[in-house]
Amino acid sequence: MSAVARWRRTGLWVLAVLVGIASLAAIAIATTPPGEAMDPDDVGPAGGAALVAVLEANGVDVETHTSIDEVRAALAARDDDTSVVVANTSNLGTAAATTLRQESLGVDRIVVLSPSTSQLRALRADATALPIGAGVRVESRCDIGTVDEGDSIIGIDARYEPGNGSTGARVCFPLTVPADDGEGGDEEGEHGAGLLDLPSSPAHPPMTIVGTTTGFTNGVITEEHNAAIALRLLGASTRLLWYQPAVTDLVDSDGEAEDGALLPAWFAPALALVAFSLVVLALVRGRRLGRLVREPLPVVVRAVETTESRGRLYRRAQDRTRAAAVLRLATLDRLRTRLGLRRSDSVETVARAISAATGRPVSEVLDLVAGPHPTDDAALVRLAQDLSDLEEKAHRP
Repeated sequence: MSAVARWRRTGLWVLAVLVGIASLAAIAIATTPPGEAMDPDDVGPAGGAALVAVLEANGVDVETHTSIDEVRAALAARDDDTSVVVANTSNLGTAAATTLRQESLGVDRIVVLSPSTSQLRALRADATALPIGAGVRVESRCDIGTVDEGDSIIGIDARYEPGNGSTGARVCFPLTVPADDGEGGDEEGEHGAGLLDLPSSPAHPPMTIVGTTTGFTNGVITEEHNAAIALRLLGASTRLLWYQPAVTDLVDSDGEAEDGALLPAWFAPALALVAFSLVVLALVRGRRLGRLVREPLPVVVRAVETTESRGRLYRRAQDRTRAAAVLRLATLDRLRTRLGLRRSDSVETVARAISAATGRPVSEVLDLVAGPHPTDDAALVRLAQDLSDLEEKAHRP
């Protein structure tokens, strides 16, 4: 095998291994359960067990639910002092959000962490979500009871703008960027807020929208004023329904997943990349380079060398049976040609023709061309000599 062929084969194997690793990684990531942030039972950095423990230590009865059906049953049996928090909206489908809005009318407050615009519409909240892409630290610049002037929070990753019809909406934690005032100086322009407080309406109860999920997790809750803000938002009622939607709540009322939400956004491109890689691999492995080109050998190889090499291999393997069969078959083929017989003629027919050409009995000829196999090297040599003698005599009719 030439060096180019070896490198080509090595490259193909490396490509196949990389495609396999990429496929396994995509499967592993795709099967990672979503919505783990703010899990009330998780004591890791992404969980919400610390906040639950502090709420319960302050006299709040925290009930955790993972499906909208459980929340509906809990709200049906609620008392007059109940709040609801949607701690992770990753698995909150619009059908579940609509049901939550309908069933939560009359509760003290509903708090939603990092909802999307479609989820806000299902909750009948007149606001628009504008993702930031990274958690930032923001100061409150408001005093609305649950948030004091001068409070700061870290982990804001979404901003919200109230709609024109949102009367009485209060904003906190405004996100500002420098803006040119037209006279060479810079002023700060507001571009949404990290917290939006909406008063009750016929469509929904009092609602607080907070643009953070990671800010209230175990790993960040003790930083800045995150813990105090969380306690004021969630600890105002003696009973708190902690809604941690499971993946089943992504399914809409018709039984179909919304916008392919069961799969991450990168899954389709990753699948297409893997499929393209497999097609390229198949083309590389199966391509044709055209007709073979004859090339003279650099040396002259005698034909007898092939026969001698095969003989040495048979001798080294002590395969007398195979060697004898090769000798007999070659003799029969040559004698068929010399005696004008067909290749499909049986051994008995060939033996009778050889007997007629050499004068030997048919039984003796059959013993040579189809008899027992030699048991030692001497017998194999005698068989080869006898076959050669038989072939020579067949020239004389």
